[in-house]
Amino acid sequence: MDFLELSEKRFTAKKFDPSKSISAEDFDKLKKILQLAPSSVNSQPWIFLTGSSEETKKTYSSRSC
Repeated sequence: MDFLELSEKRFTAKKFDPSKSISAEDFDKLKKILQLAPSSVNSQPWIFLTGSSEETKKTYSSRSC
């Protein structure tokens, strides 16, 4: 699949089911994809926080945006 085809098929998840989780393997793949995401002049201005406990999610969600 080339980049154009991949870009045409992308979508944004507007809703999700918090009772579901992804496998550790898929999560590792996602982390690698995020690390390789392009940025302007390779500045990589992002920080990714992950957590699975409800307490951690509540702590970070109240601080985001």
